[in-house]
Order: sequence, then C-alpha cells, then structure tokens
Amino acid sequence: MKTISFRRYRCAASAAIALGVLTLLPTIRAEDAPRVDALHVAKLAADYLATHGRDAPYVVSIVLEKDALLVGKTSWVVRWSRPLLADGNREVGMRVKLDGSVSYIVEDKSGQKKHAVPLKS
Repeated sequence: MKTISFRRYRCAASAAIALGVLTLLPTIRAEDAPRVDALHVAKLAADYLATHGRDAPYVVSIVLEKDALLVGKTSWVVRWSRPLLADGNREVGMRVKLDGSVSYIVEDKSGQKKHAVPLKS
C-alpha cells in the first residue's frame, strides 16, 4: 500500500476546496458584459460637468461595480474630484445603470448634524 505524503494530501485538498468555491461563484458570460461601455459613461459625465461652468470638478474615477456580492445589479460609478453643489445637495459623483439610466450620488448631510449628547450625571 502506497502512502501519500501530508504535503501532497494538503495540496490536493486545497485544490478540491478551490474548485468547489469556483463552481459556486457566478460565471462570466457574454450576456453579463456591460451594455453601456466606459467611453459612453465618460462622455455622459463630461457633458454633465460641462453644464456647471469652467469651475466644475473633473472625473477622477470610473468603476464598474456590483451592488451585492453574489446577486447584485451592475452599474458604472463615476466620482468627481470635489463635491459639486447642485439643487442644495453636494454631489460627489454619478451612477449609470447598464440600461443607461443616470442617478447622482450625494453626500449624507444627516451625519454632519449629529452631535454627541452629554450624559446626565
């Protein structure tokens, strides 16, 4: 009877676990590819920022993100170089869904208004 070294056993076990994990992850298919490409998103962002004049911020990043780890919706997230004041909100970027719809990312003002409440003794 042939014995298997512990090192080979551990390597085989690690490979089996990795293979099992990979089969659980969603596979990338052609239909999962973004229908809106980064170039189109960059043009949308540049056109939007151009409406805010010469002092407007610029684009610092464009990232394709998934909302959740396993079953999330994918969208492009664009970040500005500094917050943009628009309609009383401080916009920090925009989100472009793969269907082409656009929403703007604003800072949460409620966090700034919270103050520590002194404890009564």
